[in-house]
Amino acid sequence: FCTISNIQTIMSREITLHPYEEICQHWPRTGNHIIASYTDDAVLVYQAFNNEIGEYALQHQKFEGCPSYNFTRMTWIKTNFLWMMYRSKYGTRPNQTCVLGIWLKKQAFEDILLRARFKGPGAGKLRLQWDPDYTPEFRRIKRRRDIQLGIKGRESFQNGDDIVEIVDCSELAALSKVDRSIPDERVYVPSNRAIWENIQLDLE
Repeated sequence: FCTISNIQTIMSREITLHPYEEICQHWPRTGNHIIASYTDDAVLVYQAFNNEIGEYALQHQKFEGCPSYNFTRMTWIKTNFLWMMYRSKYGTRPNQTCVLGIWLKKQAFEDILLRARFKGPGAGKLRLQWDPDYTPEFRRIKRRRDIQLGIKGRESFQNGDDIVEIVDCSELAALSKVDRSIPDERVYVPSNRAIWENIQLDLE
């Protein structure tokens, strides 16, 4: 875990865990969907880092200024908690032991969605891809896909302007592994039809 072990910071938006079966029964069975925790003004995304980067981000509420954060590399953020657990093996993989929850301003999140491009010529510095969903045991759900967003060189993300709050979810990751629990996540539908078309979102 990060040495800054509090799950939430002073500005906290509470994240609570619920049984997986209770939450997933409300999700679509097939298609491309954004499944996330969100409020009226913010959307929660996840990424796992080494402790040095994680502790810096928690303390300063931004990535700018962190000596070990590589701004030339693409940071892939996930809205789906279990996809982050799969990628980081519940926060146990080397250099992925500090699982951060990043509350993005909804306007910033939707701006990233609108500007992101699929892999290929002209993809640029904001990327998106759809990946298979996973169960708590990492069984692949082939017909339902979750979104991943790649961010590189977005100054407003690095300096914290896009961010409402960064919280430590490392302890939540450990608890989730023990009892198959996840945060309350729902289908998120962006407000702009242009975003639906850009990311190839399924609405049914």
